[in-house]
Amino acid sequence: MEKLARKKALLESIVISEGVGFEYDETAISKAYKKQEENTSNIAIKILSIIGGFMGTIAFIGFLLLIGLYDSEAGLLFLGVLLVTGSLFLNKVFDKLIIDTFSISMYIIGLLLIGAGLFGYEVNENVVAIVIICIACISLCIAQNYILSFIAILAINGGFYALILMNSYYDFIHLYININVVLLAYVMLNEARLVSSHKIISKLYNPVRIGLIISLVCSYIAMSISFFSFGTFYQNIWISSVASTSIIFYVVHKVLKLNHIHTIKNKVLVYALCALILILTVLYPPIPGVLLIILLSFLVKHKTGLVIAIIALIYFVSRFYYDLTFTLLTKSIILFSSGVLFIALYVLTTKKTSTNEKI
Repeated sequence: MEKLARKKALLESIVISEGVGFEYDETAISKAYKKQEENTSNIAIKILSIIGGFMGTIAFIGFLLLIGLYDSEAGLLFLGVLLVTGSLFLNKVFDKLIIDTFSISMYIIGLLLIGAGLFGYEVNENVVAIVIICIACISLCIAQNYILSFIAILAINGGFYALILMNSYYDFIHLYININVVLLAYVMLNEARLVSSHKIISKLYNPVRIGLIISLVCSYIAMSISFFSFGTFYQNIWISSVASTSIIFYVVHKVLKLNHIHTIKNKVLVYALCALILILTVLYPPIPGVLLIILLSFLVKHKTGLVIAIIALIYFVSRFYYDLTFTLLTKSIILFSSGVLFIALYVLTTKKTSTNEKI
C-alpha cells in the first residue's frame, strides 16, 4: 500500500508541474500497477506451482511414453506442438495463477518433445536449435506472460549458445557475450523509454531484463568452467571483457553525476581505481561482467539483479582465486589489493553525498 500511495503522490506532483491540461487515467494506472505487484510478489509461489505442475506433466508424459509414444517421432512432434500451442492459447485467453502454472509446464514439456521428435527424425542439430529459437521468438510475440517470456528468453539465448558450441566456433562466444552485455545495458539504462514505447514492450520488459541477466551469468559460468577445466576460451579471452569494461566507465560516470562529484581530482581518482580493478580481471571476463550487472542494478534499483550479481561475483572471485596457478601469497596480495581498491572507490563515491547530508 505504501508503494501505491507513493505512486499516487508522484502522479499528483506531475499534475501540479504539468498544469491543469494534463490528463491521465488513474484507474487504469492503479490496475496495471496492482497487477504488476501481484506478478512480482507471487513469483516464489509461481515457481513452486510450476515445479508441481511440471512434475505432474512429467508424470503424464511418462504415461504416454509407457504406451510406446517414444517409438513414434511423429507422435512426439505432434504432442510437442500441441502442448506449446495449447500453452500459448491458455496464456493469451486466461489470466489466472493456476492456468499460468499449468500452461508454462506444458510449454517446457512441449519444447522438449519437439526437440526429441526432431532428433528422432535425425534432423541436423543446428536446425533443431534454430527451430527452438524461432518458437521462443513467436511465443514472445503471442503471449507476454511473465514466466513464459522469461523461459522464452532463456531458450533463445541457450539456442544461440548451443549453435556456437555445436559448431566449435568458440571465438564467437566473445561476440555473443559482448552483444548480451550491450543489450542488457541498453535495456536497463532505457527503462522509461522502453516501457512507454509500446504496450507489448512494457509487458515484456521485466521478464526480458531478468532473462538477460540470468543468461549472461550462465554464459559466464560456462566460460569459467571451460576456461579453467579445458582452456577452451583461453585464446583472445580478453575480447569478452571489452563491452563490460567500456560500459562500466560509462555507468561510473553516471553514478558520479548522481552523487554530485564534479571535481577533476575525485573523478581522476575514481576512474584510476576502476581501471586498476578492471586491469586485474581483464583476462577473466566473468568478474567485470558481474560488476557491470551490480552497477546497473544499483543504478536502476533492481534488487533481484543486484542479489543475483552479488552471489555470482562471490562465486567467480572464489573460483578465480582457487584456480589460479599463483602461490598462496600472490593470491592473497591480489585479493587484498582488490579489496582496498573497492573500499577506496566506495569512499570516494559516497564522500560527497555524506558531506551534503551533514550540511
